[in-house]
Amino acid sequence: MIVFALFLTGLIAVMLFARDTDAARWLHRATVEEPLRFFGRLERKHILFLIVGLFAIQAYAAVLPAELAMALAWDMTAYVDAMIATWVLSTFARFRSMKALIALRIAALLAPFRRLRMRARRSRPVRPEERKPAANDDEPWPIPMAA
Repeated sequence: MIVFALFLTGLIAVMLFARDTDAARWLHRATVEEPLRFFGRLERKHILFLIVGLFAIQAYAAVLPAELAMALAWDMTAYVDAMIATWVLSTFARFRSMKALIALRIAALLAPFRRLRMRARRSRPVRPEERKPAANDDEPWPIPMAA
């Protein structure tokens, strides 16, 4: 184990201290760039399928063909993905309500320390009301309506 750690330390030393050599460029490409490119293409569904697939293959492979076990693993992956999405959304909603509750509690704690000013009511000038005449439904319309 120690020998492997020393080997990796040597590779890192080559990449750090001899950057312009072909070996350092190859090591950087093989150990940094290509894994990053690979992991950049991975999506959540791939990781879930890997995790659920491993458990499903072990559970179903004893009694089912491998193809059917993979189909069931894919179905379980969709179910687990929906559960995780629902859990994340409910967590966000809970955090928002918890944030509002904490803000209310802090405001209630700080209320005695605030200097509250009472505002005087403004008196508005009284405007004379312009009333329109009431609607008279007894008179006929100026234009006869077609029935």
